[in-house]
Amino acid sequence: MIEIASSLVRALQSGALYALMAIGLTLTLAILKIPNIAHAEYVTVGGYVSFYLINFAGFPLWQTVLPAFIFSGVVAVLSYLTVFRPLKNRKVPMFILMVASFALSLIIRYSIYTVVAAANWGFGVKPKVVTNVVFRIAGIAITDILLLVLPITVVATTTLYLFMMKTRQGKQMRAVADDPDLAVVSGINIDKVAFLTFFISGGLAGVAGAFWVVFTHAHPDIGLEALIRIIAASALGGFLSYPGTLAGAFIVTLAENTVMDILNRNFGLSLALKPLMPMIITIVILVIRPAGITGLFSRQPRRGAAG
Repeated sequence: MIEIASSLVRALQSGALYALMAIGLTLTLAILKIPNIAHAEYVTVGGYVSFYLINFAGFPLWQTVLPAFIFSGVVAVLSYLTVFRPLKNRKVPMFILMVASFALSLIIRYSIYTVVAAANWGFGVKPKVVTNVVFRIAGIAITDILLLVLPITVVATTTLYLFMMKTRQGKQMRAVADDPDLAVVSGINIDKVAFLTFFISGGLAGVAGAFWVVFTHAHPDIGLEALIRIIAASALGGFLSYPGTLAGAFIVTLAENTVMDILNRNFGLSLALKPLMPMIITIVILVIRPAGITGLFSRQPRRGAAG
């Protein structure tokens, strides 16, 4: 039972980070209709900002969160300005946007490879962060990293929800998601909405990367390694629902950690098959219920990201 409880704690920790990563993907797709595969690279950017500030500038982990948010958000906005806006102005189909985002992800990733190699930072190096056990619950270790990840995730997601629902800019973003043509007629500046959407999207991914690099290692592929989990979480939300994506992130990590641990102990299934779980979830959702888990609670057709 202790082993299962430990896997639940790991799932909670990973789920919080996957939620931050996946919300950004959902935002850009729901609001701007841009399937941004390069979103995973914003995670890598945030991870390297955190890695550099910790290892070379002596920052504690919590002080790297804001720089990671800003730097990744700026990279995301530059992605929109240089790639997505010109293509959107030409009204290319969504498939072309997805192909362009794939090419952009390669450019960002190998640019990071170049910087890391030139700076001689090394590949696969872990940040100099010491994880301490703060207390134990029924023998389960609760670390200071977990106690940092969860509050930041709750604050970030709650702030985003209130921003989307209560502020003028958030209402404009929801208006663009519901009907972009009507939004333009109403006087909403689509470019400003796109800038804000990409900045928030990239920033949240960067925050997740700042923590994710502590659990894995500093490598240009860390965003790529998380990509299938990001897509699976967003797919569970129907690629449009903000709360559905949040729930989807925890479902994915629960399946990948707790369910796989149970299958390993009872049926001898190798833990090396963990990456298959988000892939299976993605395929099953797309084939059986493309609307995701959000569609289970309403028969009304959903529009945009207003949820």
